[in-house]
Amino acid sequence: MEGMTIDFGNPRNVKFSDMIGEHTFIPLESSDSSLVGTIGQIEIFEDRIYLLDNEKTNAILVFSSQGKFLTKLEAQGNGPGEFISPHAFKLSPKGYLYVLDRTINKLITYRLADLSFIEEIKLPYPSPLSFAVMDTQDWFIYYYPIRERSDLGKKQIVIANKKGEVIHTLYEGQASGKILHGNPDNIYSYDNEFRIYPYFTNRIYRIQNDSVSPYYNLYWGKYKMPDESLFEKAKDSNTIMKEILMGDKDWIRLLYIYETKNALWVKYYIKRDFYLACWDKLTQETHNVKAERIIDDLGWGTPFPLPVGIYNQQLIGIIYPYDIVPEKVKEETLRGLLKHITEESNPIIVLYKPSKIIS
Repeated sequence: MEGMTIDFGNPRNVKFSDMIGEHTFIPLESSDSSLVGTIGQIEIFEDRIYLLDNEKTNAILVFSSQGKFLTKLEAQGNGPGEFISPHAFKLSPKGYLYVLDRTINKLITYRLADLSFIEEIKLPYPSPLSFAVMDTQDWFIYYYPIRERSDLGKKQIVIANKKGEVIHTLYEGQASGKILHGNPDNIYSYDNEFRIYPYFTNRIYRIQNDSVSPYYNLYWGKYKMPDESLFEKAKDSNTIMKEILMGDKDWIRLLYIYETKNALWVKYYIKRDFYLACWDKLTQETHNVKAERIIDDLGWGTPFPLPVGIYNQQLIGIIYPYDIVPEKVKEETLRGLLKHITEESNPIIVLYKPSKIIS
């Protein structure tokens, strides 16, 4: 088997202090124009926090590094530079913001400085599930589902230019590639290269211009991805997802991967429960835990802030005020913040460096 194999082992109980070392709380300003629903994606770039709320406001909201609301880019329509339902976004060091709207089949470019519209990028095929920007060549990487009667056949990765002209088609997917259920941000950049983890697979692949190769093979002790035979036999996605969500087997159905210089973190779903697995690249140590069983020995009075992104080798977590149990909060800074927030307030962002389990 090509690529490095990592087995996180079976879940075991750990404490907040095992996983959270140095940390910073950033309460997001709450106002009529800045309230967010569920944060689907978060990126921190050049002292600004960018949040995608694709459930309540269908907007990308921008806050300062201290949490002050600055501006937002929100759904308006289907005209030039407009979107209806933002699916995912990417930030470019060149000073651009790219927004993908699968509903109306658009990839739109804005200027980061003022969120002004620049241009619309032509997609090579309709409605990709995710995308990434190859700044050095002005190319784009797209990840597509397998569709019947598609010119792509079983290929799922397309590299194209701004005009939508195809440069390369890569990675022949399995039957599970026809299912739309997965992370809309499953392509990430690390160590000057791009990596991708296709839906319902346990592999992370490295993309190198005209080729794709396995990089990590992931295992979680007793837990596994659904059998490929399930996707081959089922007639439609609804039948498959019903079996995965309600069947008698505890299959892993959804991955979110965050890779830093020292560690690989994998947040994953089994049915409706979150789990978190980590691998320390330096010590080779691993651990795996069900999120609700992470013991709050730091007195935060809240569920563990599972990672939703990374920034400067730190993990980005979110604390929703309605999840906080005030009488259980012992952490001094968090106690102070409670004086100024209510259950209806915006979330609190927490940046944290892993503690003793993962260095």
